[in-house]
Amino acid sequence: MGRPTANSDEVRRLLLVRRLRAIIAGNPLATFSAVASVLVLLIGFDEAEWRVPLVLWSGSAILLFALRGFYFGSLEPDDLDGATLARDYRRVVAAMIMTSVLWAAGFILFSLVAQGLEIAILAVVGTAMMVGVLLIHRAAPLAGYAHIALLLASLSAAAWITVGREAAPIALVLGIYALTLWRAVGRMDLAFEAAVISDIERADAAETVAMLLHDYEEQSTDWLWIVDDGGRLREVSERFGQALGMRPEAAENTSILDLVEAGAGRDTLSRCLVEGRPFRDVQVAVTVAGETRYWQLSARPRSDGLMGGIARDVTADRLIEQRVTFMAHYDDLTSLANRYLFNERLRELLGESESRGANIALFYLDLDDFKAINDTRGHLVGDRLLREVGKRLAGEVRDMDLVARLGGDEFAILIETRAGDGMLIERAHRFLSVVREPYEIDGQSYRVSTSVGVARCTEGDCDAEELMRRADLALYAAKNKGRDNLALFEPHLDQAARERRAIESDLREAVANDEMRLQYQPIIELETGQTTGYEALLRWYHPTRGVMAPGDFLQIAEESGLIVQLGEWVINRALQETSGWEGDFRVAINLSTTQVMDAKLVSAVSQALRATDFPPERVELEITEHVLMDSSDASENTLLALRKLGVRIALDDFGTGYSSLAYLRRFPFDRIKIDRAFVKDACGEIGSQAIISTITRLAEAMNMETTAEGIEDREQLDLLRKLGVKEAQGFLICKPMLAEALANDDRDISGDASDPRLDKAVIDYRQARKAALRRRGGKVA
Repeated sequence: MGRPTANSDEVRRLLLVRRLRAIIAGNPLATFSAVASVLVLLIGFDEAEWRVPLVLWSGSAILLFALRGFYFGSLEPDDLDGATLARDYRRVVAAMIMTSVLWAAGFILFSLVAQGLEIAILAVVGTAMMVGVLLIHRAAPLAGYAHIALLLASLSAAAWITVGREAAPIALVLGIYALTLWRAVGRMDLAFEAAVISDIERADAAETVAMLLHDYEEQSTDWLWIVDDGGRLREVSERFGQALGMRPEAAENTSILDLVEAGAGRDTLSRCLVEGRPFRDVQVAVTVAGETRYWQLSARPRSDGLMGGIARDVTADRLIEQRVTFMAHYDDLTSLANRYLFNERLRELLGESESRGANIALFYLDLDDFKAINDTRGHLVGDRLLREVGKRLAGEVRDMDLVARLGGDEFAILIETRAGDGMLIERAHRFLSVVREPYEIDGQSYRVSTSVGVARCTEGDCDAEELMRRADLALYAAKNKGRDNLALFEPHLDQAARERRAIESDLREAVANDEMRLQYQPIIELETGQTTGYEALLRWYHPTRGVMAPGDFLQIAEESGLIVQLGEWVINRALQETSGWEGDFRVAINLSTTQVMDAKLVSAVSQALRATDFPPERVELEITEHVLMDSSDASENTLLALRKLGVRIALDDFGTGYSSLAYLRRFPFDRIKIDRAFVKDACGEIGSQAIISTITRLAEAMNMETTAEGIEDREQLDLLRKLGVKEAQGFLICKPMLAEALANDDRDISGDASDPRLDKAVIDYRQARKAALRRRGGKVA
């Protein structure tokens, strides 16, 4: 390793740093001695007629010393580059020379009036200032030489002024003295440079030792590397050659930039090598044996003109960082963009210009009844199915388009296109088609469909949130059409959404405003006509919309979370209104999915039973198959807890769900209610008859009772009795009525045996009700 010289840029920079440090360190003492010398002269000279110029000079000198001291104290040379250091050093030297000029002028000024003792004072101060060059100017030789020359001339002139021609010996002595000081300043400067270079050598050696120790401590995970001023590798070690996957001799003189892959790290490395400046922790990618590795490089210039440093393999850390970044922007299951990245991209596209939104189309997809597959086939199958759906959707778009999984079974596709609505609908049909194709998973074939909502902004009329809202409305409209459907956003969907929000707003006040009512529809035994129960049906008596059926508002109540509050009201009101009725009948109350999932349902039913003293065995809670399809085991536990209270559980709308028989095995229902869709078609379709017959036999085998809904004519009633159905309800028997109307009004229960539309059981039921009304004055049901 060569000895550092003062010609290298780094050494010159460090030399300037050390010079400035020394000047700054000696500045307070130099300033103090200079001010003290000025005060000595000012006090020692007491010439009245020269007092003003002497004071002016003294004040100027003190001011200059103060300004110089303030400027020197403000310098911070350690972190400056070479050019800035050189500039600051020139300014410091100039300031010191100005001080020397001021002293030279002062000695001549004071010599004009010096007499007697004053001459001695001037000589002492002049000698002190001249000798002070060894202390004040030792780190600035140019300023020292100037100081010596100026003071030699000034003191010689002062001697001539004070003693005339007899000053020749004094001038000679001053010249000899100045020459000695001149040589001393030069020797001090050489020693100063040598000390700096020695310190640099020690620092280089210490740094090399530190790197070697670091390499040892890190158990050979770091390597030393050295390059010349052209960025070519030098002194390649065996270990560094192994890291490169090359023999050391083959790697020698190879440009390190040729080994590094393009990227921000390579650009930074290139700039640092060209500029010859130190750098730390620059990450670059390097291909070794066909595998991409990530290195972290640090280096600094050396005094011999080379640049050396250490390299560390940070591939493991980099892969972890990439994984974290991927997880932050992409879905872990499907590797599609996640909701965060999708929202960022959507905001970016719609925020670039006001008119570009017209070219952005958003397809919002939701798989149909995916939860049923997930629950019945298992989450592993469900996850693989979601991955396959994601692959198919991604295969239908361009690289510039974005497919995202927003969560669960929701997907979104963002496409830039100028196509019209017709082309968007055609594209949506294509998405429906690819999702609809069967999926082969572990030798089993699965089918799933999706619903698609399509939306776009017209020029400048919406932002990202508004476009998502429109797509969501379109998706909602598509689902209302049934499975495997699509809908394009249209203004009327927005109007419908506003209407839903208005209904929701009114619904929040409906119970408090006493707008809710219960109507009751009797359930009779087909053989005897005896009333066996009443189904409580909710009606909303809206002040402006009139009487609203459950289908007009219950879905909104479900989505808004109001269904729990409304459901509790129905339970309490139904038991309150029927608790005074005579007879051994049951009261059927419908429960929604949200109610069954609510942990407070059991306590709400229990409190209602206690408050009304209603026998729990006469309460029948009806649920649909979707309650068990859309909820977890917690819902089954809730139903079992209700059974422990003594209430009965009925399965409503049987046969219209996804896997009815599986639910019959999972939970022991007390009753099966045959959906009106089968009753309606029973007389004309053999298939419906077979289904009804199968249901009745299945219920009998499982010790369950059956009730048919929606009886509208006698032919249906006769057929149901033949097929084994035990109970029925419907308009043929009695329309739903308010509690007071059902107890007091006989207009809807008239009838006789001669009416060909009526069944004997229905006639018996109506006649029995008329008789009961006459006996009880129309006060009970």
